[in-house]
Amino acid sequence: PTEVLAMLNEYWAQVVPAIDAAGGVIEHFAGDGVMVIFNAVGDQSDHAARAATTGLSIVEVGRSLAAAHVGRPRFRVGINTGLAVVGDIGAAGRRSFAVIGDTTNVAARLAAVGSPGQVVVAGATWEQLHISRRGTSLGPTAVKGKRTMVEAWILAST
Repeated sequence: PTEVLAMLNEYWAQVVPAIDAAGGVIEHFAGDGVMVIFNAVGDQSDHAARAATTGLSIVEVGRSLAAAHVGRPRFRVGINTGLAVVGDIGAAGRRSFAVIGDTTNVAARLAAVGSPGQVVVAGATWEQLHISRRGTSLGPTAVKGKRTMVEAWILAST
């Protein structure tokens, strides 16, 4: 566990500045996962591009660290665009910041669809990126917890 904690802290030390530079807000860390939101604090008309750039930075950090340290994992990223509820949740004595909704659930599920080192984006995000990004369509994709298929793309690193 001590080695895993050190690995994660080394990883986050490189990932967090990329998130901050793109104007992302970290909702929470969960082991080797992080939920980041865009367009929640102020208007970011280019939020999809910011998320895509950040996602690609995250997998590149994982790729670099895995290359430098044999046996380290590579990370996956899922991105979705849509509405979510943003606010504090909990009880009077203990509250935390949370982002809740189908948009965030689909993003998490898309990360699981991808292979290590991939950024998978939902169709709603791809529609905002297609002029400026390249990628490979996965077509309608089954994701856990959804009755309907989700249009998904693997984002190319340019």
